[in-house]
Amino acid sequence: MMLHSSLASALFLGLAVAHGDAAKELSARSQFLAVHTNNLNHCAKRHQETGLDERAIQRRAKAVRDLTGNDVFHVKRQTSSLDKSHQSTEKYNITTDSAVVFGGKPSCVLSPETTEGPFFVDGEGIRSLLLDDQVGVPVYLDIQVIDVNTCEPLQDTFLEMWNANSTGIYSGAISSANGNANDKSNLNKVFLRGAQKTNKDGAVQFTTIFPGHYQGRATHIHIISHHNDSTTVFANNTIWGTRVTHNGQAFFDQSLIDAVEKLSPYSTNRQARTQNKADAILLQEAATADPFFHYVQLGTDLKRDGIFAWFTFGVNSTLTRDIMAVAKYYASGGQVVTTNPKLPGFSAMFPGGFPTAWQPGFGPSPTMTPVSVTTKRA
Repeated sequence: MMLHSSLASALFLGLAVAHGDAAKELSARSQFLAVHTNNLNHCAKRHQETGLDERAIQRRAKAVRDLTGNDVFHVKRQTSSLDKSHQSTEKYNITTDSAVVFGGKPSCVLSPETTEGPFFVDGEGIRSLLLDDQVGVPVYLDIQVIDVNTCEPLQDTFLEMWNANSTGIYSGAISSANGNANDKSNLNKVFLRGAQKTNKDGAVQFTTIFPGHYQGRATHIHIISHHNDSTTVFANNTIWGTRVTHNGQAFFDQSLIDAVEKLSPYSTNRQARTQNKADAILLQEAATADPFFHYVQLGTDLKRDGIFAWFTFGVNSTLTRDIMAVAKYYASGGQVVTTNPKLPGFSAMFPGGFPTAWQPGFGPSPTMTPVSVTTKRA
């Protein structure tokens, strides 16, 4: 995939052509993030008192026990610092107190909003195992979402995630910015995409692979929380809806990325890499929040054993917005969306229009509405 620098800029600026003063727009976005970052610090006491933190620790510990048995695993804790190394040389095993491994600061917090990127696909399956035929470093995810207004977990809400494969390609999208634009079969693929409904603690778990890199962006995973009243679940177990209560991206420690990139098939990817410290979207998020996964390496063989990673983030449940899809996945297969905004210079790359909607801090705010817990079903 060759994600041209102009495309990377457009992703960050949110249809920058519509806005003349880039410096002014970036300043506006910084101010937006400073005000709207969904921090959970004020919820810490309540989460301790209600046992939410302890249940999260035990849930993650059980997941690791199920994955490793009695194998030794290496603790690698991600903190909020972008510049320091986060790798620990300590070795813990399954008898180590779970609070030591999975406790500490209760949550990483995503910035409230960022671009959905140009490769969101509407109509993906409700599932936790996302691998399909993809090969790479296994990643077992535990993601939890909290309402920052009430400090309560968001129960029965669909969280959806997607990421690129080991060579930087997204399934379900046809574009010259996404591998071979002539490979129409990719439109019918769904690898590394899926959604799950949160449990009583606002948590879901996924199995994916570590994302590969592509030019212009640091390694990341996309996460959205759907607006329940705008979500439809069909009998074929797919979820439809482009209105969300949160849209963000989560990142990995640079030292972990470097270790993965040395392994096959990641090492066969010839696209230029972008370091965390050079990713414009990450830098904006990291200025006011902590957009990194916590993680532990399972076992001693990274390629074989993979990592277990977890992330807790806050959602302002009164804020909803629409995002755009590059394609829709029907029972008959994928179809390109043709109604997205036409961005000058990108018609060849995205014939259906450039599928990235409102970028927070740029232009008018989205509609503010409360979230209901009722999910529509077809």
